[in-house]
Amino acid sequence: MCFAPYISLATFVIEFSLALFFLLRDPRDNLNRMLALISFLLGFYQLNEFLICTTGFNLFSRLAVITTSLLPVLAVFFALIVFRKKLRFYWRILICAPAVFFVLMFAISDILRESATCMTIFIQYPYFGLVWRFLGLYYIVYLVAALILFYFASLSVKTKEERRLSHLGMLAMLIFTVPTFVFLLFLPVFNVQFPSVLCEFGLLLAIELIVLIWYKEKHNLKY
Repeated sequence: MCFAPYISLATFVIEFSLALFFLLRDPRDNLNRMLALISFLLGFYQLNEFLICTTGFNLFSRLAVITTSLLPVLAVFFALIVFRKKLRFYWRILICAPAVFFVLMFAISDILRESATCMTIFIQYPYFGLVWRFLGLYYIVYLVAALILFYFASLSVKTKEERRLSHLGMLAMLIFTVPTFVFLLFLPVFNVQFPSVLCEFGLLLAIELIVLIWYKEKHNLKY
């Protein structure tokens, strides 16, 4: 959480406003729509953190974790759009399968019996045991895959403008993931709290996405 529940609420408003901004700039563009969806989910997560701290209802803990489960797969599709790589439907289903698994796991199982706890600085989530480890592995694999796709996109595009946009996509992944994994790996006291740092790094990501959209429009790139 961002130090106080109302800062989480303010972050939701910012992220939701950016989602509308990205979408309305070019509603037919696949990249704009993907960035709008990512921004919306980051904001929706912050809304759930606010509701966790103000209501204590377990429902919002479930929705928060479900939201975080969707982000890695969206990172891969973000990279695929920049790569201009179209996949057959069965590949799309396969890519989405882990996200669907975790969404169903947290939605219908009793693995999350207790609500997350609102602490002074962070949200304290219950430890999920082996499921938590698999969720972390899913994050690592998909975010690394997104970085690799952005790299290959930068090699395959025909213009330097598209290449630089691919680099901006890589930067977006690094801005969001590197600080999170620093928290996860080097600050063990936060080992079950790393989703709650999405506020700080989500805002950094939002700023970078604004730059990406500006660059895309400046050079009239379409996806």
